Amino acid sequence: ASYYPGAQMITVKMVADAGTGKVLGGQMLGKGEVAKRTDVLVTVLSFGGTVEDVANLDLAYSPPFNGAMDVLHNAANVIRNKMTGQARAVSPIEVNERICKGEEFVLLDVRSQSEWEDARIDACQCRLLPLNQLREEINSLPPDTTIITMCRTSIRAYQAQRILDGEGFDNPCFMDGSITAWPYAVVCKKPAS
Repeated sequence: ASYYPGAQMITVKMVADAGTGKVLGGQMLGKGEVAKRTDVLVTVLSFGGTVEDVANLDLAYSPPFNGAMDVLHNAANVIRNKMTGQARAVSPIEVNERICKGEEFVLLDVRSQSEWEDARIDACQCRLLPLNQLREEINSLPPDTTIITMCRTSIRAYQAQRILDGEGFDNPCFMDGSITAWPYAVVCKKPAS
């Protein structure tokens, strides 16, 4: 569990058939317990399982080893939400292409000020508005411009997308994997001397 001392992050990419939800593969990386999740995913693949099957798996839970919702549950739920249209995502590659072309859009970073100062994407389209301030400052966002939300791993970015949906913004989306999946240079805080 992320709140447990010594917890390590795992990044998961799960691939599924858009029509049937059948799991086709996946990738995992991180310092956390990747082998266990790989074993689970391989088992699902071997019986032709779907994202629905993964989302409903009963996995062992103990805070030193896992959260109540495993990263595989989260990955499956993201795919289910994408399949229903509830979640709309763009890849970091697509976001970078838009930045390089100088397209007009808002890359809304909903992390905290300190997270933003530690590492951020250097682009004129990028704007910081922490998730806990989004509702009260929502009127500061241009309603007629594409908004792509981002955070550290996409959890808060998805929440921001749903808030924008609820406020009537036109088709906001989030960046898949957010800054964790960003393969390009970022501006980092200089180490203290």
